Amino acid sequence: MNSLVSAFTLDGPNAVVSPNQFKEAFSSLIKEYEATQKSVKVDFRKLVSLHSGVDRSTHLIHSYPAKLLPNIPIFFLNSGLLKKTNSVVYDPFCGTGTVLLEAILSGHQAFGADANPIARKITRAKTTSHCGIELRDALNDVLGRAPRIDPSQFSPVVDVNKWFSAQAKKELGKLLAAISTIPNPTIREFLEVSFSQCVRKCSRADPRMAVPVRRKDNRCDDEDVSVLFSKTTLTNIQRLERLPGISLPSHIGCDARHSLPPSCSGVDMIITSPPYAGAQKYIRASSLSLGWLGLAPGNQLRKLEQLNIGREHLTARERQISWSNESYDLRRDLDRVNNINPTRACIFANYISDMRHALRSSLATLRDGGVLVLVIGDNMVCGMPVQTSKHVKLIVEQENFEVILEVVDTIKSRGLMTKRNKTAGIISHEHVIVFRKRDGKTGNN
Repeated sequence: MNSLVSAFTLDGPNAVVSPNQFKEAFSSLIKEYEATQKSVKVDFRKLVSLHSGVDRSTHLIHSYPAKLLPNIPIFFLNSGLLKKTNSVVYDPFCGTGTVLLEAILSGHQAFGADANPIARKITRAKTTSHCGIELRDALNDVLGRAPRIDPSQFSPVVDVNKWFSAQAKKELGKLLAAISTIPNPTIREFLEVSFSQCVRKCSRADPRMAVPVRRKDNRCDDEDVSVLFSKTTLTNIQRLERLPGISLPSHIGCDARHSLPPSCSGVDMIITSPPYAGAQKYIRASSLSLGWLGLAPGNQLRKLEQLNIGREHLTARERQISWSNESYDLRRDLDRVNNINPTRACIFANYISDMRHALRSSLATLRDGGVLVLVIGDNMVCGMPVQTSKHVKLIVEQENFEVILEVVDTIKSRGLMTKRNKTAGIISHEHVIVFRKRDGKTGNN
């Protein structure tokens, strides 16, 4: 990290960020980048020091693979790039809402989008404030009603009997049925998210794996399901009570490739970490929760997977994709991969095509002078390095954007890079590229 840049520590779950802390640090990074025109090495864990294990606001309401470090949005939201409070911040690949939550905590409006319906549920739950008394009353209602109600059934996205004991299945079904009787939809959704956080702990899934893998001992944890749900929900209520008095994300869409509604135009800043090509099975990782909450269309995970950018299962049409009109560097990367594994080349080519579509839709929402903070790393495909950050950077630049800063941070274990196959490799560094939208129309809309 640049020696001119000071580190700032947030000591507790309710620590307040002072934007003035970060403006000088950001200015120093800009000066170094402008002087060298080379990416600057940083360590966001040191630049914005969140003590290990700090339960900041509602970030820990629900686990999820490959969460964005909150240090990154904290830094850029408070760096001086946003000139006023109540600015509009958008994350088109919001996952479980790390950027949206930090935007709200910084006094801004928050929009988001994600293809995974459980991620959208978690985002809404962690960014919507409630009266703690009402939430506790609803919890007591559910716990009192559950023993006397017929259980809800698991939608058959996977074999429920493979993953749950008969007792765990019965108790989870009763809790879910009781939750469904709560009339307030936002309170009901909050309880569903707390329920979902318990699902993996009540299953036979190995807790060390992001994608469900059955434990070798084939047993479920012995803790009473209702007790676990009660403990989880009470802890989440305490987290939710840390939110500002009136918090609510303005819009959470289901696909970054779809345009935002007119009411969400005039975005001031986009902060986002897009998915990687074939790097993380978000839908498979969420399969047990998706099954209990009935969120997979037609009870088929494959239909949800087809909505994800970076997917591995391609249609016959997607396998025919051509990259003859792409840039020289991208054609070279794809041709090298194609010589070894044509399927992998098609996966990456479709990823770039989908990213171009999603970025164009997202960037069109930014006002002139608006800022994009893009967090993205480089892939290993078929044992060869592929310059993903460079290819995606070019897409953005072609939309009439200029780079004002590029930094590189080392990825330290945070569940991001599950090694998908023996030639996939591990993504060890991420580029954080800051773009500014030039005045006038975008180049390729």
